[in-house]
Parts: sequence; C-alpha cells; structure tokens
Amino acid sequence: MLNPQLNTFIQVAENGSFSKAAEKLYITPSAVIQQINNLEKELQVSLFIRTRHGTQLTPAGEYLFQQAGSLLQTCREIEENLITLHRRGQRKITVGTSLLMKCRVFYPLWARFQKAVNDQIDVEILDLSLNKEAYKADLLEGIYDGEAWQLDRQFLPLFQVPIACAVARNHPLANKSCLTFEDMRPYTLVTIRSNMSEELDRLQQEAKAQGIRVVEVKRYDLSVFSRCIVHQDLLQTPLCWKDIHPDLITLPCAWNYSLAYGFHYEQEPNSAVREFMDFVRRIKETETLHL
Repeated sequence: MLNPQLNTFIQVAENGSFSKAAEKLYITPSAVIQQINNLEKELQVSLFIRTRHGTQLTPAGEYLFQQAGSLLQTCREIEENLITLHRRGQRKITVGTSLLMKCRVFYPLWARFQKAVNDQIDVEILDLSLNKEAYKADLLEGIYDGEAWQLDRQFLPLFQVPIACAVARNHPLANKSCLTFEDMRPYTLVTIRSNMSEELDRLQQEAKAQGIRVVEVKRYDLSVFSRCIVHQDLLQTPLCWKDIHPDLITLPCAWNYSLAYGFHYEQEPNSAVREFMDFVRRIKETETLHL
C-alpha cells in the first residue's frame, strides 16, 4: 500500500543526494534515480534540482516533503490495522527478521513448542529491510534498546546481553581479548543516539568522562558500519551482533553494561502468539536461556 517512490523521495530529500539515499534504502543509486524520475513524471513536476554536489528541493519538492511524512504515517497506520484484522483468529505466526533482528533462539524454542502443542501452527519468516516495518510481523527477536517501534509492542525478556565494541578486522585493537576505556581513548566511539536507553546513556556518559570522543547516530545501518571500518572508529554494539558484518570483529569490554534480549510481540497478539509466549515463559521459569 505504501508508495515506494514516496519513501525514496523522502530519503533523497533528507540526505541531499541519490547515493546517500541508496545506502539507506539498500538499493543502487540508479534505482533511486529511476524512482524519482518516475515520480516526477507521474506528478508532472520537478522535485529536485540536480547538481554535481547533490540535490536540492524545488518549491514543489519542498511542499511534497512537508506533506509526505504525515501521508506515509497515515498509510502505514491503515496497513498496520488491516494486517492486524487479517491475522486475528489465524493459527499462524509471522516472524520478522532483519540485519539486526535475527532468529538466534527462536528456532530451538519453536521446535520444542511444536512438539508440545496438539494442533499444527504455521510459521512464516518475513524479511524486513527496516525496523519501521516491524508492524508487519507478529514476533521479532532481539535486544530492547528503546527504539520507537519497540514502544508499541510487548517485550518478553529472556536474558541479558553484554554491550561490546566492534572494530574493523585491521584495527590496531582487533587482536585484543577485552577492551578497556584506556584502550579506547585514542579513538572515536560511535553509539546510538541518547535518550533511548538509560543503560546506553550511562555508558556514553562514562565514556565521555574517561576522555573518549563519542559520536551519536540515529540508527545502525550499513553506512554506519562502513564508516567505522573506513575511519577506524569503535562501534558500540551488543555482543550478539558479532555476525552482522564480515569486516567487523566484536570484542568484549571491561565494563558491566548490558541490554535485555528477548521477543517483541504485538500488544494484542493472536492466539498462536499467545500460546507460544506462554510456552516460552514456562521454559524461562525452569531453565536458564542464552545464545
């Protein structure tokens, strides 16, 4: 239902270039240009002034940019409500996965659940390119770090995951078995934006107090990982993300900061999700779960 061209337009407007928008959308710059050209042709207006240094919005582009955010939000809410209505009563669980939201403990728990229930419940694995698409899934597995989409869902914590640091494989610290604040002092520490998680905020504050330069980013994506590799920065990351990029190595740190890891699910889940969550709770009461 959401117009992909409109979403691409917003990314170009926010980032000021086709190539930067392509990085955010995980598509090629030529695909971005084609979508914008098609949108301009459909609307019969010019939305951007193209220059060798990037893009600038035309007056028509400025107007569309002002209106597009609320329009996309309305479309997303309608789509979310339609999905919720469709799923009610279904004996099926849709599990969302992405670069940072992988099924690390779901599969073994699901196998045990299937043996324990009397009827067959179908499961669908849905690939989500962006966290803002989380509403399309009944269930997601991962850390709880205060992202906006997490606030609209229930969360079942399973265990704590230590916060670590990722560095490029050729980084001077890559061979360390454990990093200290003293090790980090000559480098820049890239972290997620503040005011999302009290635990992450405390870590950032201590890092700054230790004389470490801290740079905040809005979200983690491939462009952030590439920046850390190219500039030899340190990337604050939960230890469970050690497999997110082949050119990054994740190292434990000499601190006691951690984040909860578990299942994110809908506020009003269908019966299949409720049964699975109840099953996981019973296991959690008698067993120590871990990655």
